[in-house]
Amino acid sequence: MELYDMHSHILPDFDDGAKDVETALELIDLLRKQGVRNICLTPHYYTDEISYEKYLEKRQIAFEKFKPFIPSDINIVLGSEVYVTDYLFNNDDISGITYGKSRYILTEFPYNITLSDQNLKQFYMLTQNYGLHPVIPHVERYNYLISHPETIEQLQEIGVIIQTNISRYANNVSAFKRRKLLKYISQGLIDILGSDAHSLTHSSPVVYTEAIDNIAKKCGEHAVERMMKKSARIFRKALGEP
Repeated sequence: MELYDMHSHILPDFDDGAKDVETALELIDLLRKQGVRNICLTPHYYTDEISYEKYLEKRQIAFEKFKPFIPSDINIVLGSEVYVTDYLFNNDDISGITYGKSRYILTEFPYNITLSDQNLKQFYMLTQNYGLHPVIPHVERYNYLISHPETIEQLQEIGVIIQTNISRYANNVSAFKRRKLLKYISQGLIDILGSDAHSLTHSSPVVYTEAIDNIAKKCGEHAVERMMKKSARIFRKALGEP
């Protein structure tokens, strides 16, 4: 089974993630040793702090500097973790911040959102006006969503993808905190996994295998396979493949 990391801050010297190439390569090596060969680089894009054009320029410069160091056996997709504000919608085309060549876009919102009419309007704008599939990162941080699974279902019905961080399924997390998330995985309310790796100490991907094993044990191997198949579909689209 091919393994995927759909959310990371491994692109070095760009945001609050890997501080340098050495750290980025150590993070990639941690993932490689656990069988992960497909990694999405999704640096933060704060839409209220920098223009779309300037962000793309800075990200491309950082990526071009890093490309020569990327191991040949690692498949990389470049994307962004986009903090959604109304400024984002001043751009006619935002396809440059999706996962590669795909129509999937990692979209972060304030963690205290209650999916008000305004929030739902933003989701509909992304899906209807721009033809994109928003991906909500680390869904466990959104108290409203975790408390209202019916809202997650509503979002999935309009094409939204739900991502969770592997760190929430590690052995050092209490079973009580894992229980609801594991239930949601079993119910199909969580679609893909990501490390959200920033450094060797902040959201380190060292627990990837541990998390996968715990999910498989509680939800069944088929649940892991389902999430990896969904990740593979997004990754292929990002690479421009059918």
